[in-house]
Amino acid sequence: MSRAGGQMAASRISVWAGVAALSVALVGCTPASQPDPTPSASASTEPSPDATSDGPPMTEAPAEEIDLDALACTDLLDLAVAQAQFGADAQFIAELGPTEFAGIMAGPVAETALTQATQKIGCIWGIPQSDGAFTVVVAALPQASRDTLTTALGTSVFTGTLIGTAPAYTWERDDALGMFTTVYAFASPLWVTVNGAGTTSSQTEITGDVLSHLRTLYPSLGD
Repeated sequence: MSRAGGQMAASRISVWAGVAALSVALVGCTPASQPDPTPSASASTEPSPDATSDGPPMTEAPAEEIDLDALACTDLLDLAVAQAQFGADAQFIAELGPTEFAGIMAGPVAETALTQATQKIGCIWGIPQSDGAFTVVVAALPQASRDTLTTALGTSVFTGTLIGTAPAYTWERDDALGMFTTVYAFASPLWVTVNGAGTTSSQTEITGDVLSHLRTLYPSLGD
């Protein structure tokens, strides 16, 4: 391996270890008796954008139009947006391999939903040689899996909101390494997760940019 290759591998290991350690800790602290994907089941005061609520039927892009395997991580997020929200030294680190998705979601319900995804792509962004990193995951989710997930989120510590027209849920907390935020957003049938170091404000901006890219790629995406 070249020196440059070794430095990139070291950067990936460093930032991935930080994200994975925090996420595993979150999963591990969820009480076994709770069906919610968070350590608490306190209800949000915000209206929950639940996929099962009354209203017009959701429209969504035909499954055959979506090919996440054909996308690169840099198709999902502009570097300028990542740097504006995360720091001038932020950069794309690596795409997650097939075995690297476990433990990155905030809680068992979300982890289960991710295993049920028909397609997914995951990306690590952050500052090399540091614990400052976040993951971006886009997954194609069956409707039943989304319903189970959003029902749990609606009675959890996550706060229901909208990012553009997309139903979304956010959870910001102060971790041992600093502020840590998870954002889940839905553009049916796609589920976008931004998870890692940062505030709700910064991670929402990043999530919004990912959603914008996806809607450009797949104009018939729903909410």
